[in-house]
Amino acid sequence: MERTMRTFSAVAEKRDECNRRARIGIPRASPARAAARALIARLAQRCLKRYQAVGLAGIGATFALAAAGVHADSIKIGGTGTGLGAMKLMAQEFNKSRSDAQLIITPSLGSTGAIRAVLAGGVDIGISARPVSPEEKHQGASSRAYARTPFVIATGAKNKGAGLTLPELVEIYSGKVTRWPDGSLIRLVVRPAADADTIAMRAFSAEMDGAITAALARKGLRMADTDQDNADALEQLPGSLGTTTLTQIVTESRALRPLALDGVTPTLQSLTAGRYRYFKTLHLVTARDPSPLAKDFVAFIRSPAGQAVLARSGNLALQE
Repeated sequence: MERTMRTFSAVAEKRDECNRRARIGIPRASPARAAARALIARLAQRCLKRYQAVGLAGIGATFALAAAGVHADSIKIGGTGTGLGAMKLMAQEFNKSRSDAQLIITPSLGSTGAIRAVLAGGVDIGISARPVSPEEKHQGASSRAYARTPFVIATGAKNKGAGLTLPELVEIYSGKVTRWPDGSLIRLVVRPAADADTIAMRAFSAEMDGAITAALARKGLRMADTDQDNADALEQLPGSLGTTTLTQIVTESRALRPLALDGVTPTLQSLTAGRYRYFKTLHLVTARDPSPLAKDFVAFIRSPAGQAVLARSGNLALQE
């Protein structure tokens, strides 16, 4: 049932990203737009099969996040998969001084899914890898950046690779280099064309942008639709290579090795010093009138105690 909800959320997020890219000038016939449409169709078909399997009543129960019997002083927190591990640790720390409060971390909803859930009253606090749009702000959602985490190139923990240069990464994604230095096969794990990770990698350089287009057109590469599916694939595939975040590796105890890029290891220290230039910014999303408990939890995240949790979980705390 939880995967059904994640599928619906993924459909919404990829469709919205596709539309947003169209609004900023990407042609309708572009490979990125075509890939996004293919993903939406694939997710929708998967979702339909699950819908038929569990029935309408079950789907309704999944979307009724504010179910009967929930603790009177409770809030729900949900959003992009990469930020949920740190929120679980944050909730545990918060409960040390507020044992009466119930903080429920939902399965991954994605960034757009989280914002929609906040607007619909399904979650009290959303975790998003993007700020709310002007339209979402007009509807009543607000967002504040609370953390940055290194956006990393990673492989399985057993892989002995230590690092790559950006030109080497371009050659791997473009398909010109297909093997590690020891001769073993490089098995790329890619994200959908409209995914935030894919868009972030395109911004590395013009050459990387072209390499990403080439990678998405290649046959036989592993496509991961969610952050958790992506991390699973990177752990399980021998010789894997793909993207993730430092906070997801740390908080989910992933058996992954972050690779140095251009000689710089992705750590909080190198990010703070400006030597490591690649990161994801995470945002707290709330509605116009959040509950007292939601306000208290947001305040805790931004407190010294909350910032210490963020640092332990692979995040650089931000104050806005």
